[in-house]
Amino acid sequence: MRSALEITSFKCSGDLPIAAVIFDSSGSILSSSKNAVIESGRATAHAELLAIGNLDLQILKREGKDMCLAVTLEPCPMCAWAIRSAGIGRLVFGAYNPQYGAAGSVYDLLRDRSHGRSVEVVGGVLKEECQQLLGGAFSNIRNNGCR
Repeated sequence: MRSALEITSFKCSGDLPIAAVIFDSSGSILSSSKNAVIESGRATAHAELLAIGNLDLQILKREGKDMCLAVTLEPCPMCAWAIRSAGIGRLVFGAYNPQYGAAGSVYDLLRDRSHGRSVEVVGGVLKEECQQLLGGAFSNIRNNGCR
């Protein structure tokens, strides 16, 4: 989670400080990314999707179950399904997402066994730090009109 927090940033005209890092079974970083929805002009440029997209498909197929994705905010349904579809074995997230959380807060798409193998989920890791980071960005948007 610390690695994800280290790559987050918030610019007044930029994206929310949400970052994702994918680790292999030994803890080495395989891929990392941060939200780029505003920067790229693409609604699907979420940190999780970008980090997964940076991985070689053959490595993902072969080793995905042993990988861990750490993200500063609980994934939305789109990202949760991508994590599951990619075959990533474990998700660790910081702040809970009470509006769109799909790893247990609102939906539980990752642990639902009716769609095959489930993903191990650990939530609330460095929760306060992640919430402060996101809260500060939302406050900046509200108070300074950043978009």
